[in-house]
Amino acid sequence: MSELLAIVSQDADYYLMLSHILERAGYTTVLIDVPSEAVPVAAEREAAAIIVDCQPGSQILADIASNLLERGLASEVILIALVAEKTAYLDILKTNVDESFTRPMRPQRLLSYLNSVIGGSPNKTPGGLPRMFDDMKFDAGGRRVLVRGEPVNLSPIEFRLLSALMDNAGRVLSRAELIDIAWPQTAFVEPRTVDVHIGRLRRALKRALGRDVIRTVPKVGYAIDVA
Repeated sequence: MSELLAIVSQDADYYLMLSHILERAGYTTVLIDVPSEAVPVAAEREAAAIIVDCQPGSQILADIASNLLERGLASEVILIALVAEKTAYLDILKTNVDESFTRPMRPQRLLSYLNSVIGGSPNKTPGGLPRMFDDMKFDAGGRRVLVRGEPVNLSPIEFRLLSALMDNAGRVLSRAELIDIAWPQTAFVEPRTVDVHIGRLRRALKRALGRDVIRTVPKVGYAIDVA
């Protein structure tokens, strides 16, 4: 059964667009246009995540975050904020959301995050950690990489790059795609910067594994092949 995502929005058109993208990716969605019903519906229907359409001046996100905490569901239901322009970003951070995306956003950024923390990636194991190699595991929920049980130190950008490569295992991702996924939308990133961070990621993994696991496709991009 596909994972259920509860979308809190009072914009029906936006919901229809977002739900179409998410459902094509294998998720099930439900619209919640009465914010106070978000947590009860998520609890009753065992939703994997609540996605909140955050508008300027709205207290909806804070109320939902507080309700999740009161019900003891903060660690069970992922809370994601889709932040509209002119929304006070500091207020978003204060709610301790699991992740936030500034609108307009590329759908792949949201899908990559959902696949990493919920599922949808074909290389998941029953234990919850996606398998990469026999001696290496990618723990998206804990935001860490383990090699033979030992953590590999990666920067947040390197972790997101690895997450993107894992979510698209076997497919070559261009530098532009990696920039869209791993860096904030407002940041200006040159393709060479991607090469630098991929180089650091490659060296960190090679030190831990004893072999190179990232494939470079000249003039195209990078890929990782799951064995």
